[in-house]
Amino acid sequence: MSNLALLGTMPEILQIEQELLKQPQVECPLIHYHIDGVYARRGFIPAGTVLTGAIHKFESISILAQGTLRITNGTTSFVISAPHVMTDKPGIKRLGYAETDCTFITIHKTDGIEEGDIRDKLISNTFEDYEEFEQQLLLGEQVC
Repeated sequence: MSNLALLGTMPEILQIEQELLKQPQVECPLIHYHIDGVYARRGFIPAGTVLTGAIHKFESISILAQGTLRITNGTTSFVISAPHVMTDKPGIKRLGYAETDCTFITIHKTDGIEEGDIRDKLISNTFEDYEEFEQQLLLGEQVC
């Protein structure tokens, strides 16, 4: 197992994620925005929803435009209320609970156009995938 997956409370977050995947899934509609070199995604999270985030490969900007979220990232737990803007470091998975209806926006640098292509370039499905991506970066390999 990846070292990142063993840090802090990350093993518990990953276990909770596996249990959440067994439950009926909550619809969190997404709207996608594209301009030259920038991709933004706006999602609606209904109150009472427990969710996990993706493992991003690059820094991004996140904006909580509406609502209140409880978040933990394996080492830190905090509550944010709109309006709230933060930068997200790569290689982190978060667990969240929407105390109220929330609108959450992420902004990424990418030249991709298609959602599937963008996801592949920006997201790692597992910490092992992320660590492999990091190794490619360290070796100077073309990764995107």
